[in-house]
Amino acid sequence: MNDRTGSLTPAVTSDPLRYAFTARRPVMPRQDKQAVSETEIPRRWAELEQQSPAAGKRLAYINIPFCRANCLYCGFYRHRSGAPRLNRYVDLLIEEIRRDAALPLVGDRPIHAVYLGGGTPSDLPAGDLQRLLAAVRECLPLAADCEITLEARIAGLTEEKIRAAFAGGVNRISVGVQSFDTRVRRRQGRVAAAQEVVERLVLLAGHDQGAVIADLMFGLPDQDLASWHRDLDSCQELGLDGLDTYALKLIPGTPLQKLVERGCIEQPAGLPEQAEFYAEAVEALSTAGWRQISNSHWARTPRERNLYNLLIKSGAETLAFGAGAGGSREPYTFANTPDMEAYERAVAAGDKPVAMMRVSDALQPLRDTLMGGVEVGRLELPALRACMPMSVQADPSPWRLVDRWVEAGLAERRGEQIHLTVAGRFWAPNLVTGFQQVCAQALESGRKVHADG
Repeated sequence: MNDRTGSLTPAVTSDPLRYAFTARRPVMPRQDKQAVSETEIPRRWAELEQQSPAAGKRLAYINIPFCRANCLYCGFYRHRSGAPRLNRYVDLLIEEIRRDAALPLVGDRPIHAVYLGGGTPSDLPAGDLQRLLAAVRECLPLAADCEITLEARIAGLTEEKIRAAFAGGVNRISVGVQSFDTRVRRRQGRVAAAQEVVERLVLLAGHDQGAVIADLMFGLPDQDLASWHRDLDSCQELGLDGLDTYALKLIPGTPLQKLVERGCIEQPAGLPEQAEFYAEAVEALSTAGWRQISNSHWARTPRERNLYNLLIKSGAETLAFGAGAGGSREPYTFANTPDMEAYERAVAAGDKPVAMMRVSDALQPLRDTLMGGVEVGRLELPALRACMPMSVQADPSPWRLVDRWVEAGLAERRGEQIHLTVAGRFWAPNLVTGFQQVCAQALESGRKVHADG
């Protein structure tokens, strides 16, 4: 096929799940946005924070950039947990939230999901967690059915913290299990043995105060299909509300990548093997009656909505609090400084510690619609067209690419809808990146034609 997507055009093969592409192309949300200069950021932010909230559902992200230990595969580790540091950090977070609460940008439009991520938010002492959640409820305009998620790790997730979380309004706890296999876990720096993981999840579920979610990872060193099946079976036996299944990404600079490069740890599973893990999860969970909410996420009970993750993929407006936290308010995306000293200086001075801003282009509504649709495995073609500039609508390249997806076994056309197959959902990042690329090229071609004319 001769189009402009290059290596992002899938191969037509008898096994699209494993061989539609030779590499996975990550979606880079910032690559098509123009950076705002460091000197210009304060002025732009001063204007932005005086704007009223946009229509539509809104989110808030609160970053806790502390962990007890650095897991080998993790690219997010920044600071080691310690009670005095965490106590001071929560002071700063509350001050930042209280300041922002008075701004027009926060306003009184409801926030539908709050996500405490990191890092490891469950490393917060129970008292600090309780007072942070109290400030969130007091200062932010939370919807009556607001989803409040706490990311947690088995190590340090005590009964006292669980009670503090639920008492503070948390109604969803997502636990980074990764694997129930003790050997696999400890090879990646996870401290708790399998039995402790099971006991803690049983304790959480026994409270019956909110959705309990487990994150599982496939493609880890020492992991095979048999151990992966046991992991999936364990989640079903424990009666969890939701489950996230995602592939290991060998991130440059992480301890795991360095150990693999030096030959100290065997090469993790390749893409064809990861595809088999994914397909096994789809088959096992579907057969057991779990509902697929997104490409990687599953729900067993109606309690699990996965609202934050679905909305942020669709471009929902997001408030951001904490060092390194990122948010968005069209046409901008922004992030606070990850530097703890700079963060403290800014908050102490009464300033928002924004250190990065980018501006979207004319294709951003299309990207949001595309990303949101691919994430749930279904694209509405009329909605895509409605987001496109006229020159992109008129260009045949995007539609030829969609036809290629169908030809390659990655999607099925049902009237004006495109439904992704299991293979298409596994290769979803490639589909998103390819479609974005061809639309960007069509937009540029249209501009050139207009300029020449």
